Amino acid sequence: MNTAESWIHHLNLIPHPEGGFYREIFKSSIEVGNNVLPRGFNGSRRLCTSIYYLLRAGERSRLHRLKSDELWYHHFGSSLRIVMIDPEGQKHVRFLGPRIEKAEQFQILIPAGTIFGAELSDPGSFSLFSCMVSPGFEFEDFELFEKEDLLQAYPKHSEIIEKFS
Repeated sequence: MNTAESWIHHLNLIPHPEGGFYREIFKSSIEVGNNVLPRGFNGSRRLCTSIYYLLRAGERSRLHRLKSDELWYHHFGSSLRIVMIDPEGQKHVRFLGPRIEKAEQFQILIPAGTIFGAELSDPGSFSLFSCMVSPGFEFEDFELFEKEDLLQAYPKHSEIIEKFS
């Protein structure tokens, strides 16, 4: 299995609204009540959730934000370039992958409230990775942005906003 399509078929992945393909693979049986969750959550959440996620050549994870922390884990294929705009408006770039000589890491944390997106480091390839979210992911905690809104809020980051929106 060395093609994106073979992994999509084998793992039963479906299109994700931010780009790429995914499938939920774990949802914790432990539920966290709204009374202990950080401000901004409506209702309880699972302690954590996890998905497989795959980006193909020419695809990007569009700029989005979660209310939870998210850990990304590299499994197979191209490394990823992850761009982030933190809550203070500062840009950060991290590389997810196995090549330590290129400062890549096997796992990357995207803190709650961070706007972020990703693309392949090797444009002609694909990347298979997993994402773990805690408190657990619910689509109501997922915010996908319009380019114009981000350009107005973060004009100094117009280059990444144009590319990842």
